Amino acid sequence: MPEYRLYKLHPDHGHITAAEELHAADDHEALHAIHSLGHDVPVELWSGRRKIGQVAPAPQGAAFWPNPLIKPLDEALG
Repeated sequence: MPEYRLYKLHPDHGHITAAEELHAADDHEALHAIHSLGHDVPVELWSGRRKIGQVAPAPQGAAFWPNPLIKPLDEALG
């Protein structure tokens, strides 16, 4: 299983403020995992020397990033 490293970046100057390990089957699964977590700062996902992607912080006050495949509750209930 490939290993990835998630770097949290300072929102003002972009320097790394924290890092954590992430295990995923592939790049797609790793990107899905970091998108579903929602972050309050920008993050970058790396696999060794290869940058997989960067994710912007969740909008202010958002508890999570909405999943476009799931209908909002009011639409689901009709």
